[in-house]
Amino acid sequence: KVNDTLNLDVKRMGINGEGIAYYQKLAIFIDHALPGEEVKVDIKEVFDNRAIGELVEVRKPSPDRAEPFCPIYHQCGGCQTQHMTYEAMLEQKREMIIRSFERYAGIKFTQKQIKKTIGADHPQNYRNKASLPVQRIKNKNRFGMYQKNSNRFIAIDGCPVQHEAINHILNTIVLLMAKHQMDAYDPKQRDGYVRSLVVRVAEGTKEAQVTFVMLKKSNRLDAVVKDLIKKEPMVVSVYETLHPDMKKMGFFGEEMHLIYGEKTIKEVLNGHEYRLMPEAFFQLNTPQAHKFYLEMKRLAYLKSHEIAIDAYAGIAPVSHYIHKDCRQVYAIEMDKAACESARLSLEKNGITNVTVLESDFKRALSGLKEKKIDVMFFDPPRVGLGEETIELILQAKPKRLIYGSCNPSTLAKDLHQLSNDYDLVETVPLDMFPYTSLVESVSLLTLKKSDQPS
Repeated sequence: KVNDTLNLDVKRMGINGEGIAYYQKLAIFIDHALPGEEVKVDIKEVFDNRAIGELVEVRKPSPDRAEPFCPIYHQCGGCQTQHMTYEAMLEQKREMIIRSFERYAGIKFTQKQIKKTIGADHPQNYRNKASLPVQRIKNKNRFGMYQKNSNRFIAIDGCPVQHEAINHILNTIVLLMAKHQMDAYDPKQRDGYVRSLVVRVAEGTKEAQVTFVMLKKSNRLDAVVKDLIKKEPMVVSVYETLHPDMKKMGFFGEEMHLIYGEKTIKEVLNGHEYRLMPEAFFQLNTPQAHKFYLEMKRLAYLKSHEIAIDAYAGIAPVSHYIHKDCRQVYAIEMDKAACESARLSLEKNGITNVTVLESDFKRALSGLKEKKIDVMFFDPPRVGLGEETIELILQAKPKRLIYGSCNPSTLAKDLHQLSNDYDLVETVPLDMFPYTSLVESVSLLTLKKSDQPS
């Protein structure tokens, strides 16, 4: 019952980084508890199939327990696993994939097929983009985070998983907002000018891009920007976007206005130059993104005569990595701005055998039905491929599928649907987001011999 206090043994880790214990076969989820620990827990919520417990005391700690390096770790919730060693977290991420496969994939696989998690060489200060709310608290402009599962604003001076240059630029901006009396949103007065700040830093070129997300226009913004580019010479691109409705989620308004400098910033990855606009999707961990795309390329075993599809292409980084190894790549992407960035980058890099198709997967595949597609690359959002895409794959029957996933559960469910026609060869977990519970992976699937054309 609610308010019961229990002593429990934590058996495993859940998909959100919480510890899971059992009481009379009921799963109890406990934030900040680790597998192998004995813990004292207060029960806060009880449902038919689970309960939520609050950690009161660690009676027997795990050898993997670590001291969080962020001062607001327990309030913020942006990271979920700073209370364990990095090496233990890499093992847990592999375990999450194994458990998802056991539960949802419905296929025979061996533990050898799930490789060791590829870790980050520098697991702190890795995020190359921050989208953070700003508020006026006690007559002072602050940037911060919203507490997990709430709209409670927590002011911070910096975040230890964000690029250090981002923290520096954010602090400069709030000081300049004070100097020029351009206030952040005041939740008590329900007034102010600046709602959020978005800062992106390109690791390869040390260029930065700033977007001011405004509740209403301010004639002081020009003065703030003028000072900002003097104090922070990394900033070569500044945008403004209006987003007046506080009830509406998201960071960008309907229109983006370039108010200083370049339309894009340049990022360099694997020797290729990418042009990034504020809304463009680019992996948040640049060094790990490089490892991720190299792994996709390695698993594909491409041959010079083959034709490949790069689906959910975004600004087409996969196409950039694989174009030398095959005859032709078709990069499929629905978002107009992403297609524009992809074409620009391909042209800048002198890549001529990649065609960008601004289309959904079904329409693009229909237009390519005369081509024999050998390999398909996928890097879908968290919801996975979905039934329609899987149906189209099973009709086209490419010899190999390379599936980049950011959600072990949907990956496993998609494997289940593909398993009549495809064999899983291997899955490689990769830690794109250190100290969070998010798990990325790359899988190779090959068409069964019985399904291949004779």
